Amino acid sequence: MKNAVIRMLTISLFLLAGCSDSGQIPEATSSVQTGERGESLEAIAHDAFIYAYPMMEQVKTVNGMFDFMGMRPNKVSMNAKLPWESVGMPIVAPNLTSMTGGIFVDISHGPVTIEIPEVKDRYIVYQCIDVFTHNFFYMGTRGNSGEGGRFIFHNASQVISDSSATPVEMEGDHAIIVIRIDIKNEDEYDRVRAIQESIRIVDAPEKTRTYPAYDEDKAVSPEFVEYVNELLTEIPASETALFERFARIGIMSNVDLSDAEKAEVQVGIDSAFKKIEMETSNLIVGNGYIGATEVFGTREYLNGNHIGRASGARFGLWGNSREEANYFMTFVEGEGQIAFGKDELPPLTDIGFWSVTAHDENVLVHANEYDSYVLTTDRMMFEQDGSVVIRFSSEPEEGNWLYTPGGKMAILIRAYQADPEKIESYIPPAFEPR
Repeated sequence: MKNAVIRMLTISLFLLAGCSDSGQIPEATSSVQTGERGESLEAIAHDAFIYAYPMMEQVKTVNGMFDFMGMRPNKVSMNAKLPWESVGMPIVAPNLTSMTGGIFVDISHGPVTIEIPEVKDRYIVYQCIDVFTHNFFYMGTRGNSGEGGRFIFHNASQVISDSSATPVEMEGDHAIIVIRIDIKNEDEYDRVRAIQESIRIVDAPEKTRTYPAYDEDKAVSPEFVEYVNELLTEIPASETALFERFARIGIMSNVDLSDAEKAEVQVGIDSAFKKIEMETSNLIVGNGYIGATEVFGTREYLNGNHIGRASGARFGLWGNSREEANYFMTFVEGEGQIAFGKDELPPLTDIGFWSVTAHDENVLVHANEYDSYVLTTDRMMFEQDGSVVIRFSSEPEEGNWLYTPGGKMAILIRAYQADPEKIESYIPPAFEPR
């Protein structure tokens, strides 16, 4: 059940938001990294699929956003619905505290300049994700102290004409900017809509590059290499040796594999997929929680941890870097509570906050007569010693209470702007059933 629900989280992290720390592909495949010409196509395909898997998951999700949100290249696409209007909809783990939006950036024919407003009265984040699924840049409350301004997205070879804009260098032609803006109640709707409408594309080329369509069968066949070839225009300088190996199965190269060679590649793909599944199931951090704190981030932070990046994509695409947001989920049954001692609260920076939501066993949220769906830091009642108890039951209770109809459920803790060092080892207190 846990693996099935983990799989459902892929697109939900856009609406909401790791765990090997080795930084390398596991020892079982270390021989593949040597680049020996005699290594098998199976071994090369194993590593290449792990490398490419997050990119293909992103292609699938972006195509879904093209359909679901009407997103188009170099156009701002904002969701005008209040977050709690997601209650009762078939959306996995909806974020009930933020209004969302996004921008699909295409710099294939020139730089793209984006203008954002100053926002100091609430939390806002612009999470910038490249074709490799790295979180390569942030704007917003933490990223640039909520300041407004212009940001020009470009690649290393493009000329920047606007010296007043902050330059943001990209790898590849495409990027996704996921936007989340906090809202507490309907009285703030006009303010948040004004923020959404102030986010603008002020300069972009007329031409864009075709983005690949997603085909599920292709993504798990030897033809998966075509996704990498369609997405990339150049090989990252730090990964030249890696791509020299991958070239033997057709990545950034022209090869004609025989049926027997394709069969060997397929074996490598299948073993890689099982490895990703196994690594994802190992994202249990303790006390029954699934967590992801180390598998999302910049290229430099991940430092070649391709299996971690793949397991992160399997857990939930577009997870935030741990400096921005962290997620902990536990699957429990019945009524009960989580008691946080003063030293057991999520470790935060000065601008950090956290929230708790309760979902059914499929991580969906159903309407209830009490409108009880989420607790945030500013609405929690803390004890004098700094501790806090969150209760889950079918009838209202004094203090911090969330409705649950009983039976199986998922509890999700989100910690924003956590202390990047302490969050690495943080484990929330266990659920205590009654």
